[in-house]
Amino acid sequence: MKLSVLIPLLAGISLAFATNASAVSLSLQGDGAGLAMASSEALYASDSTGKSVLITAVGLPSPGGGNFTELGVPSMMPDGRVLFGAETTPKNGQPFWAIYAGNPDISPLHRVQWVDIKPGKDCVPEIKGDPYPVSDSDGNIAFMARLNESGKADRDRDDALVLYADGVAHCLARSGGRTSHGHKIAVLSFGSPEMGDTGQVVFNAWLSFPVDKKDAGAIDVPLGHRQALLIASLNGSVNEIAVEGEYGPNHTRYMRPFGLPTALPSPLGTEIAFTAKTPSGAALFLYSDGEMARILPTGTLTVEGPVTYLSPGRPGLMTDGTTAVLAGCARVPIVFRLAHQRLDLRLQRGQLTPFGTELESLGDPVLTADGSMFIGATDTDENEKLYELDGNGAFFEVGDEELIYKISTAIHHHSIFTGTLTVNQHGDFAYLGGK
Repeated sequence: MKLSVLIPLLAGISLAFATNASAVSLSLQGDGAGLAMASSEALYASDSTGKSVLITAVGLPSPGGGNFTELGVPSMMPDGRVLFGAETTPKNGQPFWAIYAGNPDISPLHRVQWVDIKPGKDCVPEIKGDPYPVSDSDGNIAFMARLNESGKADRDRDDALVLYADGVAHCLARSGGRTSHGHKIAVLSFGSPEMGDTGQVVFNAWLSFPVDKKDAGAIDVPLGHRQALLIASLNGSVNEIAVEGEYGPNHTRYMRPFGLPTALPSPLGTEIAFTAKTPSGAALFLYSDGEMARILPTGTLTVEGPVTYLSPGRPGLMTDGTTAVLAGCARVPIVFRLAHQRLDLRLQRGQLTPFGTELESLGDPVLTADGSMFIGATDTDENEKLYELDGNGAFFEVGDEELIYKISTAIHHHSIFTGTLTVNQHGDFAYLGGK
């Protein structure tokens, strides 16, 4: 039986430190990912004015009949629409998953459209759960799904990375297939894909390697399955960017776990940022112009002390190589920005919000093309909010046109699950929350 790896919502993991200086705990809304997702009943996205509007919610009608009974994690499309998977239950009571696109700038009755994924000749995907769809500027959509293979029981079917382009599904990679280096792909990591240059998809997977008993005593030599960061293209290639057990820059050996990658198209090709463990601790890596660089390892000295933790969520990334990452210095969660080999502290726990409360826990940062940073955070009043730190250093709640908090007319009266925050390069955003 082939098992899919379901990536948790690391992109919104809040960093919280226990009273013991050596203990670190990860939580989502303080209750865990499952409980947080269970309370996410609605999907919101920004319209052309920057205001958050309701796209749809559990219980509302879905295109084609039936009602939405579960909403998947959204992703912003470059054109300002929001892409998401959702479960619909029709009148016959047989629920099914599909991919939908929501447009926040049209009337509520027509905001959601079903994305009809037409199967390809050798690629017939079956969406059985959240496909975590993502898209590029050409409207191509990438997602992962179980394949519908004639004559095979469901447990024996392969999983595939699917690119829906030119009106048809293409299987870019599949469990049981091989990379360009000849290594067998054992398991695909659902929830990990990101779009790079047109037709290219970056994702995490597990590769099969022969078990060499002479290496069994070497802790840093992985046996059997190794985690890897891969990039697949429409030309049929699946290239290895980083593989557990192999050496990267500065003679650094990659170790598990790999964090979720962020990818962007750039003049130099697909650019990628991700974190991974190494023998000396975690590190933030940047892949650009075909070269890998280790740009922030744990142990790096900062104004708040040495970096002791790097989030496994998606880092922020700009096409010029600027990155942002959720980190920890001793017991303090901090968001750092790295540009042109300069490390700047941008946000940290204890910093005042526009409301006068203090930031308590921080999510993973997202960078836009103009250098603005979006982030989800919880304050000392246990309110989850979406914030923006613009290029001039102004800090405000997302969606506030005047950049000023007004307590009596707070923008977000509904609950927000900051772990699902998604932002495109233009600053359009979406997230899951309560009604």
